[in-house]
Amino acid sequence: MVRNNFKNKFKEAIDILKIFNRNGYEAYFVGGCVRDYLLGEEFSDIDITTNALPEEVKNVFRKSIDTGIQHGTVTILFNGDSYEVTTFRTEEDYTNHRSPEKVEFVSNLREDLDRRDFTINAMALDYNGNLFDYHDGDKDLSSKIIRTVNNPNERFYEDALRMLRAFRFSSKLGFEIENNTLNAIKKNVELIKFVSIERIVNEFRKLLAGKGNLRSLELLIDSKLNSYIPFFEEVKEVQDLSSYSFCQSLYILSIINDISLEKLKLLKLSNKEIKLVKQFNLINQEFKNNTPIELILYKYNREDVKFVCEYSAYDKETNIDECILAINSFNDIDITSQEIISTINRNPGPWIKSITLELEKEILLGRLNNNKKDILDFLSKLRDNI
Repeated sequence: MVRNNFKNKFKEAIDILKIFNRNGYEAYFVGGCVRDYLLGEEFSDIDITTNALPEEVKNVFRKSIDTGIQHGTVTILFNGDSYEVTTFRTEEDYTNHRSPEKVEFVSNLREDLDRRDFTINAMALDYNGNLFDYHDGDKDLSSKIIRTVNNPNERFYEDALRMLRAFRFSSKLGFEIENNTLNAIKKNVELIKFVSIERIVNEFRKLLAGKGNLRSLELLIDSKLNSYIPFFEEVKEVQDLSSYSFCQSLYILSIINDISLEKLKLLKLSNKEIKLVKQFNLINQEFKNNTPIELILYKYNREDVKFVCEYSAYDKETNIDECILAINSFNDIDITSQEIISTINRNPGPWIKSITLELEKEILLGRLNNNKKDILDFLSKLRDNI
């Protein structure tokens, strides 16, 4: 099978396969780029598989990086781009249901494709665009099915992360998970405990962003896979999250499932991400307290405020985009800290912050003009009442 736009999609990478062939080796495009090409989707990463051993790959392509040479992977640099090239291999004796203890290089393409996770990821293309599909992957693409290569129980026992990847691909592509594959996930859910939380979270980042995330999340919850994953173990209610960022999605899930934001620490997110999710909660509280929009926008990022406002449907009459603030920081106020201290005539201390906050509030709400004379008059009145 040859798709009409093969040369346009793979461009100069086709020359890499031809170079391998001229040097007496087989080489094929493999994995996600083949899947996305057949679906008519855009792709950027192009992976190559070959019967050339790593050292032979390096002899053919002098510019290379040993990115995973113990597992047969070399990254070659070709015409300004990088391509991951992996020798045909089989994998055995998986450690902790995640990593193969034994990798054996083989000379047969089919053996290499047999070790892969799902049929839609187990196809290859030669330099003419001919498809090598030993597991009916193209048929599953047409049927919109996620199905493991060969025995699903074996695939998940080897690598437990594949269970979550099934839901991730289901979400990304909008595909259903084939019954035997889904039943095998339900049977093996506890194996997810052997996978690091960092890898699990990385899959969730992609799953939540997919166009089919709602259906995939419903299937995931039904499978009970989430029962063994921190934070997500408390997720019972879901909604379409495809239009939200990862942090926004976590906030929404915490809101609709009443999950403590302290549970985010268990996901080993960055401090920046945890702070952002908690900040959404603080913004939400500001709206509940009927804080004027000017004060909220002064304190928080405009896009973050807009997200919370729109998600919770606060004050639909307020057009956040058109709200212009009189000041954006204390530096915009026509007075210095030293002038405040001189006018109030007190030794520096915590009182300065409360005075500054009062000044900012009055100016933002339009009750005080941002000019030195009016500000000094305002401070004088404050001083007399202290």
